[in-house]
Amino acid sequence: MDRLISAFAGHFPLIHRLFTTQLKLTLAGFAVLFALIATATYGGVISESEDLFTKAGPIIGGDFIVFNFAAQVAGGPDMAAIYEMANLKAMLETAYPGRGELNFAWMYPPTMSLLIEPFGKGPYVVSLILWIVTFGGLYAAMMRQLWADKWALLFTATAPATFQAIITGQNGFLTASLLAIAGAFADRRPIIAGIAAGLLTVKPQLGLLIPIAFLAAGCWRAFFAAGVTATLLALASLFAYGPETWVGFFESVAAHSARMSGAGFPYYKLVTPYGFATMIGAPSAIASAIQLAASVMLAAYVFFVWRRVRDWDLRAAALSTAAMLATPYAFYYEFVIMAPAMLLIARRAAGTGWLPYERISLVAVWAAPLMMPGLREAPLPLCSACAILAFLVAARRTLAAAGVRFAIEAQPAPAGY
Repeated sequence: MDRLISAFAGHFPLIHRLFTTQLKLTLAGFAVLFALIATATYGGVISESEDLFTKAGPIIGGDFIVFNFAAQVAGGPDMAAIYEMANLKAMLETAYPGRGELNFAWMYPPTMSLLIEPFGKGPYVVSLILWIVTFGGLYAAMMRQLWADKWALLFTATAPATFQAIITGQNGFLTASLLAIAGAFADRRPIIAGIAAGLLTVKPQLGLLIPIAFLAAGCWRAFFAAGVTATLLALASLFAYGPETWVGFFESVAAHSARMSGAGFPYYKLVTPYGFATMIGAPSAIASAIQLAASVMLAAYVFFVWRRVRDWDLRAAALSTAAMLATPYAFYYEFVIMAPAMLLIARRAAGTGWLPYERISLVAVWAAPLMMPGLREAPLPLCSACAILAFLVAARRTLAAAGVRFAIEAQPAPAGY
């Protein structure tokens, strides 16, 4: 094999350099090319849209239509009604007549409305731009705090997961930032980390492992700051919107749990063990049992890493990658949550040396959203498999640092890019 590589390098030195010593530049070129093509393509979709709706049917900004509408009715007489899917459907179709069926669900606690209410004050397009700029800016600032490296930030900005977070109009930038801040800054800025953890209760399923992590590491200031923030946020929403909104929220969660066991649910879009199990044919009850077992093991994993490992980068990577798998309900557009963990793993590898196949694994995780969400009839659970790969990339480092022998590689490749 070495002889073949040497022969290839002799005949094609430029190509050989592009994929060896100049690999960083090659990957950066592909990343920028993807970003340009994706931006131009979506720009064409926007230019051909009519009254905010694309030719394919969905509105520009995707799911932002629900956040925008929820922000508009926040504090009004219709706020509790949107937790009923049929009511929300009727309201949206009244607000956007002639656009077919608008089947969306609103399952966020009333605390979310406190955060998003300003995004319902202006025109839809202006609110969408502010949504992307505000939470995208928070995400960019957080990533820069983790690693202020120009190449790392370029790969972050051009990542397919970043593009997905923008065009779907979801809150991935916000939740990814809050989760990463809670994990990475619990030692240096415990109050800020705790506030971030408390704010993440606006999407509570993603913060289930944070208390376990804080308890394992003895982060008491962050733990109590999180509790105070979450409590004050809940009380503020109760005072602002009334108890009926909380009743509606809990009822919507129960209704959604029933929908997840139905035949029409888009399991192929899930990035969780539950989604993996259903895609390979497991009945809902079996898939739920698999998810429960996985969640328990992930909780134990986070506790173990945060108890045994003193490195905060690895602690944060363990928390971010495990958090999204610990809930049955997480979609492909939230894959951006994995990005801070992958950034931290890459920074560690650049400084201490690459483990075998680690570089190509990170490239695969970066590129994975290009294939998402895939097809309902796909033979393999693509989205959940990619999330599991991201978890394994981080776990390989975190478990090695915790002293798990099978995870330790004795001969890492040289440090650097």
